[in-house]
Amino acid sequence: MSCDEETDRAVCGALEAQLAGVAGQLLLRSEELVAAQLRVVGAIGSYRAVPPSEVRPSAHRNVVRVVAALRGAEHPAAGAVEEDERETGRRRALQGIPSADVLVAYRRGIALLRDEFLRAARAEGLPADAALVGVQRIWQVGDRYSNDILAGHRKTGFDLVHREGQHRRMLLTRLLEGTMTTEQVVTAGVGLGLVVDRDYWVLRARSAGSDPVTLTRELERAAGAQDTVLIGAYRGDAAAVLSRPVTAEPAGDITVGLAGPAGLSRLGGAFAEATRLLEAAIRFGRGGVVDRGRMALRLAVADERELGEYLHARYVEPVSAESATGEALLASVETYLSRRRSIPEAAAALSVHVNTLRYRLARFAALTGADLQDTETAFEVWWALQYRNLCGSPM
Repeated sequence: MSCDEETDRAVCGALEAQLAGVAGQLLLRSEELVAAQLRVVGAIGSYRAVPPSEVRPSAHRNVVRVVAALRGAEHPAAGAVEEDERETGRRRALQGIPSADVLVAYRRGIALLRDEFLRAARAEGLPADAALVGVQRIWQVGDRYSNDILAGHRKTGFDLVHREGQHRRMLLTRLLEGTMTTEQVVTAGVGLGLVVDRDYWVLRARSAGSDPVTLTRELERAAGAQDTVLIGAYRGDAAAVLSRPVTAEPAGDITVGLAGPAGLSRLGGAFAEATRLLEAAIRFGRGGVVDRGRMALRLAVADERELGEYLHARYVEPVSAESATGEALLASVETYLSRRRSIPEAAAALSVHVNTLRYRLARFAALTGADLQDTETAFEVWWALQYRNLCGSPM
């Protein structure tokens, strides 16, 4: 029975009087009911770190609101009440209490008050229909204010994540650009695993087909579980400081320059190396994860421009002048060198007959005077071809 639907005012009046009587008994026991709520909430694992004094005001508000609801009265300042619960949600978020536990705690407190209402109702001999109305009103209180608690918790949680993300991005940028002292890094890196007596790996990644956010997520996947994971967007690329090198190859057209290990005081220099490795790898058409071991010779080619120009003039330009066959000759020589100077393997890779390849190699030798069986000469030719690849083809 609901008094909102009942036309017999006398019956409704009697029901309200019965509910008000039980509500008055609950109010007299408010301290006892607050203490009981503290016990059930304290049994939730995450709440053990929350002082009872932090929970007591919420428990007391629960008693007052349940009593007011049983009496059929709206709270005199609904807006303030809702803000109280949002503030409760905010405080629990700041204390690190998960939203699910916050909701469980609130529901348990309301359930305790419901059970106490039913005990008092039975002791007073309330009719079943009056007890049902009372239970409905109590649950309406729980439904109404639990939403406010969760709203406050969610907003604060979002703000915390946003601020943490900003902190991580700022710290990553300053680490990579070398604008922090070691002491500042350690202080700012509390909780991120950054310590003085440890080495780290630094990387910079780029992809023509992925935006920095997608690129960052792919790096997180490739990095896997780490003690230190500091990954974020950096000037259109993605960058990271990790406790271990990346072992999994990133998906797609991603190129990663990886440098390390390096201590905290040398992270800026390691990032400069990672950037140099990345840019060299892209210019040479290399993908995946590249480190100094994989790029050492090509970095030398990129750095020694005067030598590269000399070798290019000696071994590439005479062949490029053969406009009809020059490109085919140079591609054949490069494939031959990359296949350990094996004519059968190189011919198969080029999809040509071995005699065709022999002719091309002989033609290259005639134009340049290079003996590709001589290891030193073969290395000079390789250097010239890599310089050609670096600077563009044809030159």
